[in-house]
Amino acid sequence: MSADAKEAAKRALTRRARDFVTLVACFGAILFLMWLTGAVGLIEAFAALLVAASVAMAVYVGTASILPISPRFAIEPTTTVPELHDSTVMLDALPLPAFEIDDEQRIVAFNEEAEFILRLDGRVKPRASTVIRSPGLLSAIENAIDSGTVEPTAVEVESGPDETWRAYVSRPGRARRTLVVLEDLTPVRRAARARSDFLANASHELRTPLTALSGFIETMRGPAKDDKDSWDRFLAIMAGETQRMSRLIADLLSLSRIESSEHVSPREREEFQDIVSDATHAFSAIASEKGVRLEVRAESGSIPVIAHRDEMIQVVENLVSNALKYSVEGGQIVLSFGLSSSMADARIKAGQSWMGAERMTLLPASGRPGTKERAVWMRVEDQGPGIEREHLPRLGERFYRADQSRGGKITGTGLGLAIVKHIMAHHRGGFAVETRIGEGTAFGVWLPAAREEGLKD
Repeated sequence: MSADAKEAAKRALTRRARDFVTLVACFGAILFLMWLTGAVGLIEAFAALLVAASVAMAVYVGTASILPISPRFAIEPTTTVPELHDSTVMLDALPLPAFEIDDEQRIVAFNEEAEFILRLDGRVKPRASTVIRSPGLLSAIENAIDSGTVEPTAVEVESGPDETWRAYVSRPGRARRTLVVLEDLTPVRRAARARSDFLANASHELRTPLTALSGFIETMRGPAKDDKDSWDRFLAIMAGETQRMSRLIADLLSLSRIESSEHVSPREREEFQDIVSDATHAFSAIASEKGVRLEVRAESGSIPVIAHRDEMIQVVENLVSNALKYSVEGGQIVLSFGLSSSMADARIKAGQSWMGAERMTLLPASGRPGTKERAVWMRVEDQGPGIEREHLPRLGERFYRADQSRGGKITGTGLGLAIVKHIMAHHRGGFAVETRIGEGTAFGVWLPAAREEGLKD
């Protein structure tokens, strides 16, 4: 690595360390203020600060190790052309996706990671232009073949709306092939965007409760200093504002955690009935207190799913909690779920069950269309006031609330549906809503089911 590269890496680490220190300091200041107002105890505040500092340190250490690499390989010239399997063995030893291209611009060797990313599907020596859609990368490959450049050329490749790779293209020594090594920049970009969004959203949403707290503290110290009768009312309002900040911080941290791991598919096999049962257990009593009947309708038989258990429990809790907010006394919430023969059928059952309803797909499933693999679906219906059509496209955005169309002022952070949307993206599933004004709203989710026992997931 050159001196300039080392200096750039050092500056990047310094900026990253400064960002994490600033984030932990802001979080500590909020906890200190909550401790002063009595919202949390000293031990809880100190424990929360330690957790935040530990998470920040873990993220810093993890991202600090992501530095530009120079994939230089000293390949000694041989009297014969190396066999294909020899190159494959060498590429398999690399921790990053890598492949080799011959002078005819055909992919002649690759490791397992590169095969998955390029979606080769067993193709034999395909032309690079048929599987690579980046003009910049194709141009770099062509230049490396023509000029025989030993120094690697770095090219950034946008392979999707939220996925970025850096490709290193080089012609090692007197080798007869061009080597391409890919580095996934998606986690770094997502972490930077999540940090930026967190600071912007937190500063915006925390301004109101912090201003209210500051105003009441100033009033209690000044004009109302001797008016002890008003203190109980002031303290009740301040307690409500601190609880709002606590919910907001918890939801923001949850959303940030989900986004940071969204590109990694879950691998655990779970029973969807158990997930729903654990998530709805506490809501039965809450619904009874509000005079709302919560009914769970499940298809018989096993419903296996490859999912992150805690995240899917959060999906169920958020949707049921959202339905409870907008239900009136005497109303009913119906949670239904089951197993379908395909993702298309699951989408219909989850989000297209009411005649004459307004519908919107908030997140299309990322699976390949036309596949017949089984899918799990879930639908949560309420009997609330419904949602006007103009609000539907923005459902799932951070901090967006359509309270005026859902029965007046409703408390919440505005992050519940955003969390559901990101969790379903993590599970390669879909998310939809349908509503009828004056009759109710239904949110549905669907995701790939686990394959039957004996088959590889």
